[in-house]
Amino acid sequence: MDERWDSLVSKFRSLGGIAENVCQKEGKFGRGIFSISPSLRSRIYTPIKLMVKKEDICLEGNQLRIKKEKKYNQEIRDFFNYYQDNFSWGGGGKEIVESFEKGLSLFSSDLKELIKNNFSIDLEERHKGDWENVLKQQFLNARSFKFAGNSVIVPVLELVNHEVNAFPFIKKINGISTPNYAPRETELTHVYGYSSSIQRVFKYGFFCQESIVFSLPFHIKLKDSKLNFICKGLDLKDDKIRYKITDSEIIIDGLPIASINKPIFIKNYFEYLLELTNLKNISQELFSKIVSFNCLRRQQILVKLDLVDNYSSRIISRSINYELDSISHV
Repeated sequence: MDERWDSLVSKFRSLGGIAENVCQKEGKFGRGIFSISPSLRSRIYTPIKLMVKKEDICLEGNQLRIKKEKKYNQEIRDFFNYYQDNFSWGGGGKEIVESFEKGLSLFSSDLKELIKNNFSIDLEERHKGDWENVLKQQFLNARSFKFAGNSVIVPVLELVNHEVNAFPFIKKINGISTPNYAPRETELTHVYGYSSSIQRVFKYGFFCQESIVFSLPFHIKLKDSKLNFICKGLDLKDDKIRYKITDSEIIIDGLPIASINKPIFIKNYFEYLLELTNLKNISQELFSKIVSFNCLRRQQILVKLDLVDNYSSRIISRSINYELDSISHV
């Protein structure tokens, strides 16, 4: 067993954390958390006292540190420093983020514009300013959890990888825990939250076969009507339909257009949307038009991505091809 891991677990437990029957090693998702003994339950629990607000973290040289003026005791600071230096930012995390962001920065202006218009990802804005701070910000954005109204880094628990069909982590009043799994031989995972594959790539830098595909932004003039049907192209976090109607426009936040696990959900969602917006007499032709637009636009982006050959372009292409394949089964 790695001495550094044993030291981390010891420090973590002394500060109120729980790390039962767990170790870190390589798996199919990269470095992850596994059971030491598959016949026993495994659990990680990070108490609120060990969580650090994202806004309270800065760079000192090449190391992540808690800002000196923030009110954290020395014991917490020492633990955070050891954790970041050996398992998070300094344990390969920075290098992974830099590889992905560097690849994005090499995209042509045309490709960056397509990404901005279709995925609402402004790479010029994302990479503005000092490069080291850009990397720090993207690293923290990918690692943070929402807890008690704050965006926080949750040491040790954040080492658990995402898996689509896993259970969600458990939020309690005073901390966050891994799901309550039975003893298992496979890697411990939890689901980070709902997202499309393409948005998962841009936020976290890895590809995952997410179960749902959302429409890109579109603006369609409805046939035999004065109405414009507009979609903002957002990923939806639940099945609630968010829309606005004016005399000339119907505006929706997002629209699911394909689902691997529940294809009937897509049909029902769209029919209910038409009912809510008094468009139930609109033919199926509208949905087919939306799907065709989405396929064509994704294919246009792929053509531009094929002109670049780096890790970032390849992983984005992989996610777009996956979404195109999912849409083809609608």
